[in-house]
Amino acid sequence: MAATTIRISRERKELISKYATAAISLYGVISANEFVKVFNHYEEAHTTKEEALLALIRLARTDDVEHSVFGDIISGPEFQPHFDDYEDNVKEIREAQRGKSRYLPSKEEFLKYLDFAYREPEKPYAELRAYIMKHKLCPRGEGLRGVDGDLIDLHEMIQYGVSNRNELDYFNDAGYRYKDLDEAQEFFNLVTNVHNHTRMFHNNGFTPYEIVGQLKRKRWNPSPKAPPKR
Repeated sequence: MAATTIRISRERKELISKYATAAISLYGVISANEFVKVFNHYEEAHTTKEEALLALIRLARTDDVEHSVFGDIISGPEFQPHFDDYEDNVKEIREAQRGKSRYLPSKEEFLKYLDFAYREPEKPYAELRAYIMKHKLCPRGEGLRGVDGDLIDLHEMIQYGVSNRNELDYFNDAGYRYKDLDEAQEFFNLVTNVHNHTRMFHNNGFTPYEIVGQLKRKRWNPSPKAPPKR
């Protein structure tokens, strides 16, 4: 008996692709089974692993898409299967994600991640930018060739799990200079605040600050003891 062909409308493929794009923007990489759970969390017309993978693969044959599918993994533009470091990078992120819950905001908020430049929360970045401009720390001024481009790079570095030390090295290499130790310390504090409030691939979309909060709640809210027998 011939295998049954699964028919998927273009509208359905585009819907599944839209969620895959938002997912990789927020999580970096995600397994097919995990993606199905995310999609079904938001959409009443549930999908399956088979339908989701077929839809993504078929749409990629005719359309430019941001996501890639390799085996059981859906990944973003920075994690392409033909890259030499693909397996190492995916393994590192997947190991870091293991055991952590997944950030699932409202549907409206989740779909904002269709824009890869979307940042939330934005306030720490705005505070850092204001400080840089006030103290004229960036030698290239405003714009994508200046501070705004630097903050985009910072956001990406944090997403990919770069250390706080390497983030500061980036700014030093970019020509940022401070008039005294107090100014350098305040800048360091603001960069650290940005780091702690950036949604990371390694944390399944949670910020380091939120992860610490979850650990504290687990530590101080143990499971209730069983009532004594009478």
